[in-house]
Amino acid sequence: MAEYDEDSVNLALLAHDLRTPLGAMRLTAELIETGPLNDAQAEQLSVLMRAIDSLEQMTTELITDAAPGDAGEDAAVSISSLVHDCADLFRVAAEKKGLKLTVRLQDTAGACQTGAAGQLRRAASALLDNAIKYTKRGGISVEVISCPFPEKQLGSTEQSNASTADAYWVSLSITDTGPGIDPTEREDLFRPFVRGRKAQENTSGSGLGLWGIAQTVRQMGGVLNHSSPETGGSRFEVQIPVKPAAPGLKGTKNASKTGAEDNELPDHVLIVDDNETNCRLLAALLESFGVTSDISHSGEDAIKLALEREYGAVLLDLHMPGMGGLEVAQELRKNRPAEELPLIAVTAALEAFGDNLLRKAGFLEGLGKPLAPSALYDVLVRAKQLKSVHWI
Repeated sequence: MAEYDEDSVNLALLAHDLRTPLGAMRLTAELIETGPLNDAQAEQLSVLMRAIDSLEQMTTELITDAAPGDAGEDAAVSISSLVHDCADLFRVAAEKKGLKLTVRLQDTAGACQTGAAGQLRRAASALLDNAIKYTKRGGISVEVISCPFPEKQLGSTEQSNASTADAYWVSLSITDTGPGIDPTEREDLFRPFVRGRKAQENTSGSGLGLWGIAQTVRQMGGVLNHSSPETGGSRFEVQIPVKPAAPGLKGTKNASKTGAEDNELPDHVLIVDDNETNCRLLAALLESFGVTSDISHSGEDAIKLALEREYGAVLLDLHMPGMGGLEVAQELRKNRPAEELPLIAVTAALEAFGDNLLRKAGFLEGLGKPLAPSALYDVLVRAKQLKSVHWI
């Protein structure tokens, strides 16, 4: 059996449990988005949805990191879009304190991509949160530029990873007009449970923030440093290896029907989930597509309904007390072939199953929680096409 770290697994279990309320929050926000909103409300809702997506990304990383073996990289994301998303999440908090938040990106650096999007997002968010928390007046500036290969991190005797020396590097700096940090304390900044004197005078804290950021940056093969601008305040700089800009980089996929206006959806589907809130939200989302639904809270009841009634698809949660989703799928497949009853897996731990296992159990597709409306719409179109082409 592959070895695993018990602490990491415990964190992964917590992350898995967090996906249920996150999924409910995301679906609720999507439903609010379909109603009448003024410009300010639409912008605020967009910030909320991006914050939920960031939390969902963090839970995914915790689950993936706990699995034995090499987890690989995230999908490549442009530095520009990631930095703008992070800044937008903190813009309201900055404005509430009367602080000006500005973002400046060098074109060539901003167009570069990173395969460690989740880690960079966490580091940038934590630094922005600190900057806003400790700054009483003035503002915060975020800047992204190209930079040379760094030597080493402040407070560390380790040299930068030589294997990345030939990589393309960018610098992400966050500068504030706060109280600053005493130069004599700078060498201890990135050690756990250490806080500067000025920080202790201004607000409470654990002293783990900068240490955690430094660990995250180091995992990306980068370095984190601090300097004091002549005008006062603090400047934290994250330097990381990145991938040069690729032509035709795809943007973020919007939750829309993406050109599928002429595609047909199933008329009526079965939702199987032991969580009543999830069922109601999923039913409401389906209703916005013009799809009606029945709800079942157990595997045994779902099998009975699926064999007695006609459904265009079954949306089946994999984690339920008693009979789990895989068992339900296998039982249904004994009586109803895939082209007659398409099965769609819905789970907060999609990474734990994998495509091969789901296909073997008889599923058309697997969807992760929180559900992306566009992904749900697309797989429902496929379910309808499967029945239309093969089933008579």
